[in-house]
Amino acid sequence: MTRLLAALLLLAACGHAAAPPAPPRAAATSPAAAPPAPPAPRTDAPVDVGATTATANAAYEAGDFPACAAAFTRVAEHARGTAQQTAYYNAACCHARAGALDDGFALLRRGIDAGLRDLTGAMDDPDLARLRADPRWAEVVAAADTATAAYERTLGAPALRRELLALVAEDQAARMQMIAHRDDRAAMDAVAAIDRRTTARMKAIVAASGWPGRAQVGDDGAHAAWLLVQHADLDLPFQKQCLALMEPLAASGEVTAVDVAYLHDRVAVAEGRPQRYGTQFGPDREPRPIEDPDHVDARRAAVGMPSMAEYRAMMTQMYGPPPAK
Repeated sequence: MTRLLAALLLLAACGHAAAPPAPPRAAATSPAAAPPAPPAPRTDAPVDVGATTATANAAYEAGDFPACAAAFTRVAEHARGTAQQTAYYNAACCHARAGALDDGFALLRRGIDAGLRDLTGAMDDPDLARLRADPRWAEVVAAADTATAAYERTLGAPALRRELLALVAEDQAARMQMIAHRDDRAAMDAVAAIDRRTTARMKAIVAASGWPGRAQVGDDGAHAAWLLVQHADLDLPFQKQCLALMEPLAASGEVTAVDVAYLHDRVAVAEGRPQRYGTQFGPDREPRPIEDPDHVDARRAAVGMPSMAEYRAMMTQMYGPPPAK
């Protein structure tokens, strides 16, 4: 299972940490594959996506895989974009763990229909081992590959998209190693080296063609570009330049408001100013100073973020409890 969306954002909230890239999207089915999944059921009852995701993760940790699958499916029914794709993927993982292979394949197909474009990261995910052992697995992968190729034909710079995703995969793998080995100087040095290299590459990309938005590199590629700049902490002027490029693109959907919010806070904290959305935390697991903190949840909701309370809960789940004082 992967907590890609929450993990990536949480890890981008700290000065030196991050997580696996969000799974790319796809949107096709193979005629030879398992029967198409029925339309995802919808309900009129409101669903708190952040709280339900926390419930799903807790069920997973407790080994209650049917409950985990049900909760992630509820998230997927009410989320959109990467959050929806990730939730379908996670629901499939939980079904697979529970031995409900038909349901697992059905949820993967829904993920593909929702935009899951690349199953590369699923090839060694232990949660999907039972699905990979089933003949239907090859058919689902072929469907995702076909959809990825079709999707890339709609983009202005598909090769750049693939490069950005590869750079983020390297970034995230190094940061996960650093989190796992917190006192390992070599792991920290590896992250710093990657940051220098990816910052240089992003500067070249921006200088050549401006900010790589969704029309050029897709939503996952644009998100990957943001993450690389989010980690360009040694070059604050470049982060500010990218923020200025991204802000007007949010209105047209070329970049997401959430990505802009995170980079806005990153720059503010680096300049010693209060952050606006409360995304940046310190080593003590407390947010850096926030402007008008009484209304931060309203600002977060306006750009599609969970409340600060939910965010703190996810932070604790990702990094563990705050260090003892």
